[in-house]
Amino acid sequence: MRSFAVLIPLSLLAAPAAAQPAVGPLVRPIAVIEATLTGQPISPPSGPVRVTVSETTIAPGERLPPHKHPYPRIVQVLSGRLKVTHLDTGTVSEPAPGDWLVDSVDQWHEGVVVGDEPVRLLTIDQAPPGAAVTVPRP
Repeated sequence: MRSFAVLIPLSLLAAPAAAQPAVGPLVRPIAVIEATLTGQPISPPSGPVRVTVSETTIAPGERLPPHKHPYPRIVQVLSGRLKVTHLDTGTVSEPAPGDWLVDSVDQWHEGVVVGDEPVRLLTIDQAPPGAAVTVPRP
């Protein structure tokens, strides 16, 4: 009888703990990117960096003139359609709304809005403090 009396309180203490959900954040990966749009490995700059998050809106019919990025630029297409032509490789990309990508590094490219809807981009740059993140073609 004595052991029975001990088992009841222990089982009552254990039951509520087993019913509680796990503690901690729920992490759901949104994108995993291992290369730039042109297949380059992604290598962040060494040393201290400044992180800049920007939203860019490009009007219908507007073009992005030839330019390049000296450091990886993470991009999410929020809306609209953008055709990107990589001048060094000849590769053409048309990321869709919701897509995440990493721009090519040190390769000239240009863009044009496709369709009647503005393109909205969320960009994340990691570059040494004071460094240019976009270089226009001379």
